[in-house]
Amino acid sequence: MITKLIEGAQPYWQRYIEHQFVRQLAQGTLPKRCFQHYLKQDYCYLFHYSRAFALGIFKAKNFAEMAVPRRTLDILSQEIQLHLNYCNQWGISEQEMINTQESAACVAYTRYLLDVGMAGGLAELYAAIAPCAVGYAQAARYITTHYPRLANNPYQSWIETYASAEFQQSAAETADFLTALCQSLNPNQLAHIQHIFTTATRMEINFWQMGLDLS
Repeated sequence: MITKLIEGAQPYWQRYIEHQFVRQLAQGTLPKRCFQHYLKQDYCYLFHYSRAFALGIFKAKNFAEMAVPRRTLDILSQEIQLHLNYCNQWGISEQEMINTQESAACVAYTRYLLDVGMAGGLAELYAAIAPCAVGYAQAARYITTHYPRLANNPYQSWIETYASAEFQQSAAETADFLTALCQSLNPNQLAHIQHIFTTATRMEINFWQMGLDLS
């Protein structure tokens, strides 16, 4: 299912995975201020991303469906402190992140996630969520496949986080869950799922671009 959705989201998906922001991360040439801006906006994004999984718990039709977003929300709640610690290494205090004004790209993306979840069911919500989880895993694989590992790359730890077996497995589980949710959908409903997935992919492109533009 996820392969079909990715194919249906072209050419946007390739632009997302191979975005200039990703290329500069791989080459270690991304300006520090761009990465710092991205990290602060990612903190804002993670708050609403967590809200989306909380909404997923509410939208679940049974305990089995509920277990998947609940587990992800538990992981996100635990890992936010790791994100804070990582940002601190880049000279960004927790208070600075809390005081950060959301960029237009972040507002558009996160409210789209929540709007889709509110209006639809769990399948629609996960169609909007999947480009983030699956896309970051693919972007990391794109980097490790096409670029040599640089010993002095300041972004190497970021790359290794998303290239790790743990994150790759988590992304695969998200894709599998979306596939299961879509099994009983009719062609019109599947077309709607494709539209949501493609739109969220476009939002991801804008998020990378926001980092480059400092917008």
